[in-house]
Amino acid sequence: MPSGHVQSAFEGGDYGAVLTALHGRPGLSADELAILGISLLRTANFASCEEPLELAMALGNEEAAVEFGNFLRATGQNRRAAEHFRDLLPTLGGELRYRALRWYGVTLEQMGEDGAVRAMEEARRGYLALGDRRMAARITHTLAASHSVHGDYATAMKLLDSAIPTLAQEHNQRPLLAAICTLVDVQIECGQFDAAFESLERAQAIAEGLQDAYMGLHLDARRANIMLMTGDYGGYQDLLAGLADRSAAIGESQVTEHALNHLANHQSRIGEHALAVRTMGRLRTVAPNLSLHSRVVLGMMTLRRGDAASAHRMLLEAREEAQRRGAMTDATRALLLAAYSAYMMNDLGRCSDLLSEALLELAGQPRAQTQATIAPELRELEEMLAFARLSPNLAPLLEAALEDASHLSGNMRDDLFTSGMRLEVMTLGQELVLRDGVPCTLRVRGSVAVLTYLAMHPRSTRQTVITDLWPERDPKKAASYFRQCISDIREAIGSDVILVEGAHQAPDYRLSSKATVILDSQRVLQLVANGQVPAAVAAYKGEFLPNLEGSEWADEQRIHIREALLGSLHGELRAARLAREYRRVVLLATAILDIDPSDTETEELRLDMAREVSGAAEVARFEAERHRRMN
Repeated sequence: MPSGHVQSAFEGGDYGAVLTALHGRPGLSADELAILGISLLRTANFASCEEPLELAMALGNEEAAVEFGNFLRATGQNRRAAEHFRDLLPTLGGELRYRALRWYGVTLEQMGEDGAVRAMEEARRGYLALGDRRMAARITHTLAASHSVHGDYATAMKLLDSAIPTLAQEHNQRPLLAAICTLVDVQIECGQFDAAFESLERAQAIAEGLQDAYMGLHLDARRANIMLMTGDYGGYQDLLAGLADRSAAIGESQVTEHALNHLANHQSRIGEHALAVRTMGRLRTVAPNLSLHSRVVLGMMTLRRGDAASAHRMLLEAREEAQRRGAMTDATRALLLAAYSAYMMNDLGRCSDLLSEALLELAGQPRAQTQATIAPELRELEEMLAFARLSPNLAPLLEAALEDASHLSGNMRDDLFTSGMRLEVMTLGQELVLRDGVPCTLRVRGSVAVLTYLAMHPRSTRQTVITDLWPERDPKKAASYFRQCISDIREAIGSDVILVEGAHQAPDYRLSSKATVILDSQRVLQLVANGQVPAAVAAYKGEFLPNLEGSEWADEQRIHIREALLGSLHGELRAARLAREYRRVVLLATAILDIDPSDTETEELRLDMAREVSGAAEVARFEAERHRRMN
């Protein structure tokens, strides 16, 4: 290809044509080496771009020198990049100076150091002075990404709305693609998942035409985030599992760090602590200077290993660093988790102080953004938030921050990679089974009841099961229905989950010893027995096996669970009355009535106490609820 055509292809973003023309050709000039190195860099060929960029830089090509600094930044060598730009900037003028300022600003942003926005703003103004609105729009996108990191999503969205229309007019679509990726990030952080999915589809359509492995990784990382936040756990598992290896193979440090962080966090959650430590060690080889998110993950890993005091210190240090960098979403999240570490140490005074501050910060965010902030650790925080609901000082802050706590139902599932069979059977207010965190599609109505019964009563005969679950059914029809349930369970969960042993005429059914079964109903009873009343209230989602009717066995379980939980709550209520903690009495009475709406005595007590300590609006609401029940 003639040199003029190479230059035209380069300026038009057709880097494939440039590589075809120049790669492997001997005797390249400094300018040709620079074009080759930059084309390799912009197609994420990090292993191949360093040599031609260094050669061109040694031959005096200033553009190669600027892009070599960009290469250092893109491969996670931020300190080297910052030093390189500081040495280079005094020698540059015109467009190359503004380009160097842009990447210098991004480098400082990634390091969390001062001066990032100032450098990027100077670059943007410089391009505007040159009349280059196209490059100014690219830097406007870079500034939007910076505001997003700092939690200023409204400003980020405003800047993106300004930049994207200009970028859409470029022949080179890569800057537009990068801007849409940032838009997806902002939409996810703000809880706008439908809009984020639409933006992602737009980006995917652009990326398919570019055949860019680097951008494909970034799009997959964002797709995985959307899947996790919207409950598509199977898709999340399939996509994230290989993401770290794919990104490491091409030297893409940001996506590698993202994937390894999520993987280590998950491994820690399911108790595979040694594996989590090894994964974090792998991350340190890729990114020695850990990000704020990595530091928070390290704190939570430490907490799950039982060292709450060290975790508390690490999370508060992460918060201080986040505040120093102006990353307010990260700062709030670290504070919330530090409060949880204090809760786990049973330092309830310290927990209350930290949680109050975190809830005040969350109260200033839109609700969807608040949910996105707490979602990654929702299951673990639930017990602490239940404690807050029953605390007179914290309950109003919790309501202000989250509007209501009804969405805190423990639905976020992170057990996505374990090779064992971990079954979570949700029987309270719903009937759902998760294998390794992924919902199983059970098609027969009674399958969850059968699975629950076998978990509670191992080695049961078919006759025992059908007598306890469906005593009013015709025996032959009940036996046929039981076989349908067994087939459904095996098809949805695994052929080896239920074993059949013993005599052929009356075999015993049991769950495989490979299956670790967690029943939410038994967890409530365990928490009550341990005196953890707020956690038990949080774990109780409603009636036991709500779809199962006409079963005395199920009725006995319902009564047992309700009486155990209500007995503990009434004990707390009596203690609060004796201590004259009337606001706490109102909160405990409300928790009791949520479980037993027919308890008129507690309802009257709540109303009496509310008239002493509550505002007029709350008293009116309680009176209206009593009126509805009476009529």
